[in-house]
Amino acid sequence: MPSKQLKPWFHYEGGAFKGKEPLYFDKNDFPWVKRIESQWTVIRDELMTLIKEHESSMVPYANREMTSKRDQWKTFGLMFWTIKSRNNCKKCPKTWDLLNSIPNVLAGSFSLLEAGTTIKPHQGDTNAIIRCHLGLVIPGPAPQCAFRVGTEVRGWAEGEFLMFCDAQTHTAWNNTNSKRYIMIVDIMRPEYAARTKSICSRVLSAIYLEIVYQRKEWLRRHFNNRRRKDMVFGVLNTFFQLALRFRISLSEYPL
Repeated sequence: MPSKQLKPWFHYEGGAFKGKEPLYFDKNDFPWVKRIESQWTVIRDELMTLIKEHESSMVPYANREMTSKRDQWKTFGLMFWTIKSRNNCKKCPKTWDLLNSIPNVLAGSFSLLEAGTTIKPHQGDTNAIIRCHLGLVIPGPAPQCAFRVGTEVRGWAEGEFLMFCDAQTHTAWNNTNSKRYIMIVDIMRPEYAARTKSICSRVLSAIYLEIVYQRKEWLRRHFNNRRRKDMVFGVLNTFFQLALRFRISLSEYPL
């Protein structure tokens, strides 16, 4: 089926994802994986240096209701739906060079899950991407420290990628006494690559709309019906289409 006939699923549009995409993707189908895995200690060491020199760089995930313990899931973003964080990339130049060499890459970040914390089951923003986890510091094997997509549980391994469909319901937990660190990489599925900017602008609009609603209660009260919410979404979508087209740099974004 030609890519133009495929209609991606978006979480914002409502309704649970019911697509037939696999829970996990085979990393051997992606030639770039082995090259990045061979450099995993470079990425890990740069992360450890970052934490040592800039301890507060990792910030809580934007949606703070996603975890069993508040502010225990933290991130450090390099790229967010194709928008580069220049300051953060300067702090991790080797990692950025490796990330930027991945075909169809959309996003990259370091992710910290604190000890004794669970990320609640959720579905991602769209089925148009493949989300990839590279294990950097894994404090224990499955099921003690693990990840589940659908009904299938897998453990992370240091220096190895785990690739899955972000639209499928997934959850993660760290039931050890130590921190878990991974690098998250998002790539556009090849069949949607020609529509990267339009897909990214829709996802960015939905994410920012939810964050604004969380922080501005008055906006949620006055624009909570579907018609008004779609109006705000449309304004945001126009802004992000322009931002992506002209490569406008956003100094802060929720990753």
